Amino acid sequence: MKCYLKLLMIAALCISAVASAHSDATGVIKERMDGMNAMAVHSKTVADMFKGKQAFDVIAVRDAADAFVYHGQSMVGQFPDTEFSRTAKPTQALPAIWDDAEAFEQAVQQFIQQSKKLLIAADLTSDQTALKKPFFVATKNCSGCHKRFRQPKR
Repeated sequence: MKCYLKLLMIAALCISAVASAHSDATGVIKERMDGMNAMAVHSKTVADMFKGKQAFDVIAVRDAADAFVYHGQSMVGQFPDTEFSRTAKPTQALPAIWDDAEAFEQAVQQFIQQSKKLLIAADLTSDQTALKKPFFVATKNCSGCHKRFRQPKR
């Protein structure tokens, strides 16, 4: 019970920080930022479990994988090639998303595929060691995509 209470508190803090950081976002930019932030909260929770910072819970791994697949499937549609989508503040998207749309779509599909593998693995086992690799493979897709298609964090 204490573990879930801690998770709720962490999630509330993250959501509060995200809300203030993206309070100026609207429309499709807000949608994609909200989705990315939801995945980030799940990633941090699961990564902390694998690092031993909190107790392992296979349900949290399944929830993360579900969120990755869900948000991944809507991701390409959240980057329409419009002036607003490209330039409205506070977008962090780089022009490469639209200039090399095929590469972006391939990166998103790779992320979805790896996230589905994580979801299947979490359905088959609750062994932390067996789930660690598919989790980090899926999240490595996140960082690779961010390096190529998102402005560096300041």
